[in-house]
Amino acid sequence: MRLDIRHWEMLKAINETGTLRQAAYVLGITQSALSHRLAEAERRLGGLLFEREGRKLRQTSAGRAMIQTANQIIPTLQRAEFDFQQMADNDITVVRFGVAAYSCYHWLPSFLKEMSAKEPGIQLELVASATQNPLQNLQEGSVDAVLAPGHLAIPGIDSIPVFQDELVLVTHPEHTLATKPFIEATDLESEEYLTYSKSAQPGFEYERFIRPSGTAPHLVTVVEVTDAIIELIAAGFGVSILSRWAVQSAIKNRRVSAIRVSKESLDLGWSALMRESEPSQSASRVLSRRLAEWF
Repeated sequence: MRLDIRHWEMLKAINETGTLRQAAYVLGITQSALSHRLAEAERRLGGLLFEREGRKLRQTSAGRAMIQTANQIIPTLQRAEFDFQQMADNDITVVRFGVAAYSCYHWLPSFLKEMSAKEPGIQLELVASATQNPLQNLQEGSVDAVLAPGHLAIPGIDSIPVFQDELVLVTHPEHTLATKPFIEATDLESEEYLTYSKSAQPGFEYERFIRPSGTAPHLVTVVEVTDAIIELIAAGFGVSILSRWAVQSAIKNRRVSAIRVSKESLDLGWSALMRESEPSQSASRVLSRRLAEWF
């Protein structure tokens, strides 16, 4: 390996700050020392990592892949050190955990109490970024277990079924569709439709309900945070098809209404995901089994 860990730390710092002066401050060294460190790294690699644009440094096309790798490995090493210290000091195992697709945590306090009582040696650390990129986070090691909706068959990822749910149309309580026992896809033709994903997700409403009908909503708007979608719907802006379980607090408080999607309804299974390489008694698998028991 041609670069040392200090070179990888340097790449991450320069990329985040944009200048040698600011990166040197973050790393706790002088600008001159950092300049020599950068020159040393480029000499070892045999090419430029950055190009100067005034006081700014712009990554080269060849350096971009190195910088992306630095952005992945430095946080992973930092987390490994932190986890080791936690386990060494407290005899506990830290499991980084997230919820895919939905930012819903109404159930979490009760589950944490259950985990604390039954698995005192496991400490959960919530990773919010798992909401948007759960599989990537699992594969890169930034999260250890994810509670995810839908069926995700991905090489290298194991899943444990947790509970059954359904997709429902979520509207303002006074919306004209709120009084229907169920909706058809054609009911969405004149609606402003809110969705949390920029692409159609396999096994969800677009693939199973909207596309087969040959119709489409009048306007589709992407709002990446599901909590924000609920707030917009409660204020009378648009409708969406979401997990009933994920939005049950808003339904219970009558801030929104939930209508069955199609006469047969659209079922939605939730699973606990973890890396296939996890040992059978690893903390991640124990957590996943506890989730299935609890739900």
